[in-house]
Order: sequence, then structure tokens, then C-alpha cells
Amino acid sequence: MASLTIVLGTGRCGSTMLSDLVNEHRKVLSLSEFFACLDPLGFTGGNVDGPEFWQLLSAPRLKPNTLMRRGVAVPEYRYPLGSGRFAAGEVPAISLMTLPPLTDDPDALHDAIGKEVTRWPTAPLPRQYARLFAWWADFLDRDVTIERSGASMRFLPDLLTYFPTARFVHMYRNGPDCAVSMSRHPLFRLAVLIRDLRKELGVDPFRVGDPAHAGLLPERLRRFTPDTLDAAALADAAIPMERFGAMWSHSTSTIRHLAGLPADRLLHICYDRIVADPGPELARFGEFAGIPEPEAWAARVAGRVDTRRVGASNRLPAEQAEELRQACAPGIRRLAEFLGEALPVG
Repeated sequence: MASLTIVLGTGRCGSTMLSDLVNEHRKVLSLSEFFACLDPLGFTGGNVDGPEFWQLLSAPRLKPNTLMRRGVAVPEYRYPLGSGRFAAGEVPAISLMTLPPLTDDPDALHDAIGKEVTRWPTAPLPRQYARLFAWWADFLDRDVTIERSGASMRFLPDLLTYFPTARFVHMYRNGPDCAVSMSRHPLFRLAVLIRDLRKELGVDPFRVGDPAHAGLLPERLRRFTPDTLDAAALADAAIPMERFGAMWSHSTSTIRHLAGLPADRLLHICYDRIVADPGPELARFGEFAGIPEPEAWAARVAGRVDTRRVGASNRLPAEQAEELRQACAPGIRRLAEFLGEALPVG
């Protein structure tokens, strides 16, 4: 089996960029957003046979397909609507984000995976994932597998349990800058609003869909259920910046689960340092992850790093910046204590 490295992050910390750079290496299987595509079913546990495993991998998920149907532009959703076989609302889970970067024909790769997986015997779900990654790397002639999902720190306890020999890369970014980026991204905007929906409904309507939900909500939230989602309303909703700071801060809370991992299985890497000096930081990552000829790869892709994406929180009005700093403070302290160093300032 090709060696497995899993990249962890809070979301909006530069990990999508990293996946795209990794995908430039012809011997690396870069699985972008694999576990994010499978959410909320990716770690349901138990034994599954081949057809059941394929259903988990391929069944369309409600939230992303709703966003596509409603015209919400999410850059990470890369399935070629219009030229691909599936319409918005029907896109299979792994076809949404994971398959398109790997091939010009994600539908053909989808079919090849399905043909293989449905023949497999019953096994525990972690074993099925291991079998899939090994087959996938062999099928595409790759030596190294690197999975990276946005906001994957929420999956960390399960990832450690499912993949007890994997390497882990913890990627982090200046908290206030990360929160500002979240505030501009439709998935994180919706995530904040879903928290409000859950308080009113008692359930996440994007997991437990019900057309009656909208009628149970106050006016300000009625345009954000799966049946009523309005793209313009999502983009324009007035959401205080500190709520994104609190979201970022909370997302760091699972880092404690990394305590005790040996140095050969854990690497911390900082987006802000990659931006400041891409070559050495990417080479350090590549060497840890087992990328063949890491320095040559890093030198080749370093120029694709956008060095302008820092310091966004410094450009906020003073009062808003202070509110955001306070919202991020618990996460900043948590990370600084865990890493044993001062964090970069945007």
C-alpha cells in the first residue's frame, strides 16, 4: 500500500492550495476533500460489504447538492456541471471535489472505482478505506497517498482511530486572518447560520431535511433551509466577524488528540511561513510525507503560492479587529501552548 499522510486543518488555512500543489506530482495520489465529501457518513463504523461501501462513497449528499442547485458558487466544488453526466442535485459524493482534480473524466474514474469496490467482501470500514486507497494508488500508478479535507480537525479523533499508522500534518494559520477568510466563504457562512437553525429546530436541516422547517423559523433564518436557500441572502447575511473568530477558535480544540504522536508521524506546518518562503517549507512537508524528490517538487511549485494572502485582519476597522482578536484568543493560546511557540501574526 502507498504510504498515507493526512493533512489536518481548521478550514481556510491554505490546505486547498497544498492539495493542488501536491497534485502536480505525478507519483502522488492527492485526495482533496475525500472525507469532507463523505460527511456526515464517513465514520459511521461497523462492517460494510462492497455495495454498502460504494453507496457510502457515491450517494449524493444533501448540503453540497442543494448549494449547487441554488446557484451558490463554492470554489472547491469542481465537478464539471454541464459537461459531466450528473446534474446539480445528483452529483455523487466523491465526484464533487475529490475526483475532478485527478482526471479530465471524473465520471469514468467514478465508474472504475464503483466496478472495483462493489465486488469487495464485508470488512470493517477502516479496512475498506485502506483497501480503497491501496487500489486507487495502484490504479493511477502513484507511490504516495495524501488526503486533505477542509476543516478536518473536526474528524481528528476518528482519523486517528481509523488510520493508526498514518502520518499527520497539522496545517495552521494566523487565527484572525483565517476567520476573515471564513467570513467570505459560503460554506463557513452557512455553517454559522446552521448553528442558528439548530437552536431553533433542534436538528441540522441539512442532515434531517423537512419542508416544514422554514415555517418554524424566524424571518431572518427562513431563507437558509435546503428547501428555501437563497444564494444572494447567504452572501449578504449580516454575520458579526467575531462569530467566525469563535468558529476558528473552537476548531482548534481537537488538537489535544495529537499529543503523544511520535515525531515521525506528526508535522506542524504554518501557512504564513509557506507564504513567506515557499520553497523550504514545501520541501520540509514533502520530505515528511514521502513525496519523491521533495526539493525538486517544491522548487517547481513554489511560484504558484500566492504571497499576498496574509494580513487581512490587520485591515479591519480597529473596533472590529479587537472583537475578532478576542474571539480568536482561546484558540491562539491553545495552539501556542501545544506548539510551544509564539504564533505568526498576520
